[in-house]
Amino acid sequence: MKCFNIIIAVFSVMLIACEEVPPFIDLNPSVKSKDSSYITTIIPAAQHKAVLIDDITGVRCNNCPKAASRAKDIITSKTEDSVLLLAIYTRHMPNFTLPFDGFMDLTNDFSFQIIDALGVPTGLPSGYVDRHIFTGQSVRFQSYTTWANLVNERLKLATPVNISLEKTITNRELNFIMNLTYTSAPNNNHKFSLYLTEDGLLSKQAMPDGAKEKDDYEHNHVLRHSFGLATGNPINESLVPGRVIIKEYNYSIPTNMDINKCHLMCVVTDVVTNEVVNVRQISLK
Repeated sequence: MKCFNIIIAVFSVMLIACEEVPPFIDLNPSVKSKDSSYITTIIPAAQHKAVLIDDITGVRCNNCPKAASRAKDIITSKTEDSVLLLAIYTRHMPNFTLPFDGFMDLTNDFSFQIIDALGVPTGLPSGYVDRHIFTGQSVRFQSYTTWANLVNERLKLATPVNISLEKTITNRELNFIMNLTYTSAPNNNHKFSLYLTEDGLLSKQAMPDGAKEKDDYEHNHVLRHSFGLATGNPINESLVPGRVIIKEYNYSIPTNMDINKCHLMCVVTDVVTNEVVNVRQISLK
């Protein structure tokens, strides 16, 4: 009997040793972990939904400064993180976006990808509000004169995902972590985009109402870089309440970018409708 008990004990230890041990995930937000995903039983309160305006603009567009001014008014009329802006200078419309001789080219492949996927406007200025196709419309792009009412409509919605961003910068080396936490299950799968934007870029700009072109017009919220696909990187995990997705990135900030005027933006979108589910940004300053 004694021998039998010893055998049972040894067998039990072997079973325990063979059990799958999940990878260690440090939940301390101050610790920079590698890419990971897990399900937490402690589900936080849901963030309020923020709205994204994609301002499709150009340096040779006379009324584009009016759209930028309207977007600024909308943002300042809300709480700080309720409405965010992404200025997109697309190559689809060179008559509006071709840079003046000797001035900076604000167009790039990232902007082209977004416009190509979501729809080329019939004219500028124009833009998307939350990349949503509103009732009665067949396209996403909308006149800047309608943005305020459309933003108010989207701000009434709830969001199933909380977004947080953390960053450190050492000698122009940017390290940041994106954290997505699902407080409820969405209707469809999601994807995420990560953008680097810059304010205070001076370039020549056509001005409205017959005013002379301005050589030192200040362009803000300019899309400068996308981490992965500008149209969205897939999320492969099941999106259930408590799902946490962590992604870590490293990036050498080019010397022609002013770190103190840059922002990091995360946009979560629906893979079926392409509309914005939630958006947040942080300053690199």
